[in-house]
Amino acid sequence: MPEQQALLEMPTVGEEASPPRPLCELPPGNPPVAPAPKYRRVERNQTTVGVIDVEELIGQDHKARAIWALMGQLDLSRFGEQVKSKEGEAGRPAWDPRLLCSVWLYGYSEGITSARELERVMEYEPGLRWLTGLGSINHHTLSDFRVERKPELDELFVQLLVAMEEAKLVSLERVMHDGTKVRARAGVDTFRREATVKERLEKARELVQEDPQGEGGKRREAAQQRAGREREQRLKEALEELQKIQSSKGDEEEKKQARVSLSEPEARMMKHGDGGIAPSYNLQVSTDAAQGVIVGVELSQNSNDAKELDGAVEEVKRNLGREPEQVVADGGFINRDSIEKMEERGVDLIGPMGDPRERSEAAMKASGIDPQYAPHFFIWDADSSTLQCPAGKSMKYVGGSQKRGNQYRQYRAEGGDCVPCRHQQKCCPREPEKGRMVSRLEKEQEVVARFREKMKTAEAQQIYRQRGAVAEFPFAQLKERFGVRKFRVFGKWKAEAEAMWACLAHNVMIWVRLCWHKAVVASAAAVA
Repeated sequence: MPEQQALLEMPTVGEEASPPRPLCELPPGNPPVAPAPKYRRVERNQTTVGVIDVEELIGQDHKARAIWALMGQLDLSRFGEQVKSKEGEAGRPAWDPRLLCSVWLYGYSEGITSARELERVMEYEPGLRWLTGLGSINHHTLSDFRVERKPELDELFVQLLVAMEEAKLVSLERVMHDGTKVRARAGVDTFRREATVKERLEKARELVQEDPQGEGGKRREAAQQRAGREREQRLKEALEELQKIQSSKGDEEEKKQARVSLSEPEARMMKHGDGGIAPSYNLQVSTDAAQGVIVGVELSQNSNDAKELDGAVEEVKRNLGREPEQVVADGGFINRDSIEKMEERGVDLIGPMGDPRERSEAAMKASGIDPQYAPHFFIWDADSSTLQCPAGKSMKYVGGSQKRGNQYRQYRAEGGDCVPCRHQQKCCPREPEKGRMVSRLEKEQEVVARFREKMKTAEAQQIYRQRGAVAEFPFAQLKERFGVRKFRVFGKWKAEAEAMWACLAHNVMIWVRLCWHKAVVASAAAVA
């Protein structure tokens, strides 16, 4: 077997080893190699002490300073009425309402709507570190402050509106109104029918009446009793809300199928713009057209906007002491009732109104008649004062009627003409032997007729085209920037408070941009 060649020549004992050849020096004939790069070494196994100048954390034009300054100008004394800790008495001092308001408004401006997230970000975000003076506010304190001070929050909202009105940022010459659906905290799987609600309510009452058993001690027993009472109360509220829902249903079968959420009874199933149906509230917002300031906020349980306009105008009046001169809304708000009520208030209403022929066709379809055989497709003969049906037969006048200011004339065909008619299945599917009855609108209510004529003018149409940019921008701000797509709290009362915080933050950002920043720039220019 041949001897294996040594892989590496090692010096023998007593023989001096030749010094190693540098890596960059290779035998003749090989190209030189550049030295390896030298990098700075990261030392993480160390402790350091730093000095932080809180005032230098943010610039002089930072919005945190603006929010803090604004909260100092408004009267927050009502927020302190419920504070139990008093000067000169024992007890831990409470957080200043000015600080809590500033923190929440700054959080919403950054799209932070979670109390836990706000507490976490507070550890490193410069604006929040400056506001709190490097302190930390517990998320329970933040959460309780947001939802438990709604009356004080409403007053703060009005105070800011008055200040913005004095600064010429609000005029109420033209107000754009719109609504949007915001998902409730409750889930779809929490909805139950009447029988289930009553059954669970009875079980909850039995549990509350039972004597507590077990080895848990008095504190556990008290907690169990308290939880039982709270559950019983929620079920009572659910049953009351279910009765409200049932009262709005016209058909007995619909009343039986009505459902209510056991965790959030006030929420309603609503259809959203993306086609989804979920437990929601209808957020109604009125926006002044001058600078986009929100002047009215309401949370409705109605999925339909048809009855919301009058309440929205009343909300603006409560906030600023007067009604807007003009209100612009989309077609969902425009109907006979809203036109009449705005006429009574002296408010100029702008918005598209549906064609009565479309409503007539919808009514025909609901009655089982083909929409192509609606009354406006029948031909009026002025000479004989009769109507001519699609088959060419004459229909005689049988009487007139008046409904809500509209005047109608009724015409009926002969049964002998309808029974053999080839259009009978589509035109007169029910009781053709009696002949088709047609009720024709002769004269529309005067106030509605005037409104239609006004909306035909170029001026009214040009005003309405401005609605989208003004009325829908706050919703884009609230949903995209502030993250208000789904409420984080249960119940209409708390959801209203959350919506108010978001709308207040919207107005504060307008004040920062149009008032505070201009003052800072002017001050800097004067110093220079």
